[in-house]
Amino acid sequence: MEQRPFLDRNQLIGFALIGAILLGTSYWASTMEPAAKPKATPAETTSTEAAQTPLLSDSLADAADTLAPEQEYVLENDQVRYIISNRGAQIKYVELKEYLDWQGKPLRLVDGNQVLEGLPQDGMSGQQAGSKLTLAHTSGTQWTFELPADGYGLQWALKTPSTSDLTLTWKQQGIRHEKSQTNETTNSSTYYFENAEEERSSLSDGRDDDESAENLGWVAHKQQYFSSILQSDQGIAKADMQIRVASDTSHTLNYTTKFTLTSGNGVVSAQGIWYHGPNHYQTLKGFDLHFDEVIPFGWGIFGWIGKYVVSPLFNWLDGYGLNYGIIILLMAALIKLALSPLTFSSYKSMAKMRVLKPEMDELNEKFKDADPAKKQQETMALYQKAGVNPLGGCIPQLLSLPILIAMFRFFPVSIELRQQAFLWADDLSSYDSVLSLPFEIPFYGAHVSLFTLLMAVSTFLYTKFNNSMTPTSGNSMMQQQMLIIQSVMPFMLLVWFNNYSSGLSYYYFISNVLTFGQQWIIKEFVIDEKAIRAQIDETKAKGGSQSRFAKKMNEMLEANKEAGNRRARRGK
Repeated sequence: MEQRPFLDRNQLIGFALIGAILLGTSYWASTMEPAAKPKATPAETTSTEAAQTPLLSDSLADAADTLAPEQEYVLENDQVRYIISNRGAQIKYVELKEYLDWQGKPLRLVDGNQVLEGLPQDGMSGQQAGSKLTLAHTSGTQWTFELPADGYGLQWALKTPSTSDLTLTWKQQGIRHEKSQTNETTNSSTYYFENAEEERSSLSDGRDDDESAENLGWVAHKQQYFSSILQSDQGIAKADMQIRVASDTSHTLNYTTKFTLTSGNGVVSAQGIWYHGPNHYQTLKGFDLHFDEVIPFGWGIFGWIGKYVVSPLFNWLDGYGLNYGIIILLMAALIKLALSPLTFSSYKSMAKMRVLKPEMDELNEKFKDADPAKKQQETMALYQKAGVNPLGGCIPQLLSLPILIAMFRFFPVSIELRQQAFLWADDLSSYDSVLSLPFEIPFYGAHVSLFTLLMAVSTFLYTKFNNSMTPTSGNSMMQQQMLIIQSVMPFMLLVWFNNYSSGLSYYYFISNVLTFGQQWIIKEFVIDEKAIRAQIDETKAKGGSQSRFAKKMNEMLEANKEAGNRRARRGK
């Protein structure tokens, strides 16, 4: 099946611009712990909105009116509370005891918004022994549910007479849990694990989509920070999955998954885990069923860095019980320290280019009317004599770009930051607001995020500082275009990040400040431009030193020159 990209088109465009700025700027310059809450009864926590938009199909609702009185069974531990009805063995209510929704109310994953169709929906005889519940129907269908004494993951087992494969339909409305419904919806979808390929795939994030797949290990109705995952030990033969964006403000997506269980010897027998819980990496990883892959750290090197570098670093710092704002600051400082050799190498290369500026100005003046290829060849000759790599300043920065993107993916999926306050931000997983506007600005919103504003301003100041350290030669079209991009980019970041995680904007702001200070220290106390000038003069006296980049460039220029000569000869 198709593997969905971890960035949408707008995000790809944004990071392409960030990459262009990193490359262009360098080249131009070198040329909570969960809050405690009282336990609540379903009657106290059932939402009015959910009641107004019932999920049960008309046929089931009509049938319920004619059935005997309903009997409900409770399975619960310190983390989760289930209420299961004897009518069709429906899970009617699931509350996560360690979490609250954005309004401070008990967090419900199921509250009349889930139904499993395809089996008899009338009353079943029930027998409960502690945390184990057995429900039996006169037709021979039997359900068994058992909740572990601690943690998440309702164990289920089903046996029903059937000479053919059994198709069940799992419908669920995603209840809104977060302050930003837009962000929560955007980060919600249906995920599934393909057994044959041993990989996770998904439907589109946050928009209407349909997809079918075969031989699955599990299907997840995934929201930003919480998921409902249905897993079968015997496998799911086929699943037809559909998501639709909810039309009200109380829900995110409407999920429909029609899945098939295989029959054998006249009976369908299956068992597995029905997980209703947080998208917490260590919790999901503990099942050893690839549940942790519902957390979209990203693909390739970005996901690898997020999962095996950033997440362990975060968890290590979290172990000291620090405020999460302090943890983010320490993460930024430690990552900057780890990348300091690259920063030093980049700045040293920029310093060499700064020292070469008088020669570059003379060369530009001398060849201002010459053929561009000739001017480029003379420029490369100057670099060779001085022993300077013109890309030495930008390559180290590009090597740090995967960490930048990994952090972009890490903060919006880190449930640890959810509802954790720092300074004026009441929730580091959502946007911070210091001013509510009486109107909504398109693409920006109806609030002002101070962390985003600080990030945008620090980006602008850092860019100006970085450019002032190495004045450029000439007034080329490329330089003018880069100047425009650098001037516009902070404004784009201001608009783009205003509704994003405040923890992410705070991290980028701290990273900018640390980079600013790091480069100032290197400039004032580490780099000696007189020594660099002496080294360049010494290299020139020895006949120069050609880097691999310069060698390749010269080869390309010579090849282009020879090709031009051949065309000229053929034209005579």
